[in-house]
Amino acid sequence: MIKIDKIDLKILAALDLDTRASFNQLGKAARVSKETAQYRFNQLINKKIITQFFIFVNPAKIGYNVNKILVKYKSVTKKIQEEIESFLTKNENVAWAGNTEGKWDLHITTFSKSKKEFSDFYMSFFKKFGRFFKEKEILMPINNPIFNDKYLSNGNLLYEKIMDARLDKEEIDEIDKKILKILSSNSRTMLTEIGEKVKLSYWAVAQRIKRLEKKEIIIVFKTRIDFKKLGYSYYHLFIELRNEDTRKKINEYYKNYKDCVMTMEHLGKYSMHIEFVIKEKDMREAISDFREKFGKDVEGYEIVPITKEYTINLIK
Repeated sequence: MIKIDKIDLKILAALDLDTRASFNQLGKAARVSKETAQYRFNQLINKKIITQFFIFVNPAKIGYNVNKILVKYKSVTKKIQEEIESFLTKNENVAWAGNTEGKWDLHITTFSKSKKEFSDFYMSFFKKFGRFFKEKEILMPINNPIFNDKYLSNGNLLYEKIMDARLDKEEIDEIDKKILKILSSNSRTMLTEIGEKVKLSYWAVAQRIKRLEKKEIIIVFKTRIDFKKLGYSYYHLFIELRNEDTRKKINEYYKNYKDCVMTMEHLGKYSMHIEFVIKEKDMREAISDFREKFGKDVEGYEIVPITKEYTINLIK
């Protein structure tokens, strides 16, 4: 765990609201000079507290289908685990992947342009590594409210953005696609640098990004933080509902829950999952509260700690 002070916390909170905030804006948010804000920002990068800048997009609006794969290992050595990580990190269909504990050992999120593309990825992955797996589950996300990282803002909800897999596709050109790929890899990339890569002026790039936001293709610019270094743990709570009408109530409740950063509804074994960034000692209370509020409508649930994330890049 790395100790940070109020200035660092305010800078992280400001970046969570606007990843592309200038050093001058970060300084104002933290009540320090631009130079101090830039120094603190660089220190947060160097200490690997900030690990990535990226974007959330509405995948359906750019022609992507989303699937999740949960895997339980049977016999995976350290060497095989490294091979799995390498395979997933390099694969263009993998938007997110991480190691987990509990019921599941591996969690993968894929973006694919067709059922065939997903099928090809699925078959190649399981052909290569399937003999090491004991169990697997496929989920199809349909609705995904994303909240600010409330642990940076005293548990307060400052925004809610919706990633909806049921939306119609929007027509965008090749330049927009290139801009999205660049921002997905690093959402703080300067407009001039993007312009050089897509052969446009920085002003034209800025207008295109605003249009992508207005169309809700870009949902939110996001900063990824190494939660462990701040003393937090990352959990997914997968839920099997007895009463599917409870989805809306759960979403509404956890929108304002101080430790919840995201919820997601699925089609498949689990009706939905809740994501917590929370102190480990507080997770037991969070589960007790969940059972108290929604236990009568729940068929079952699984607490899945995320122990390692090794790729977050929604568009490759």
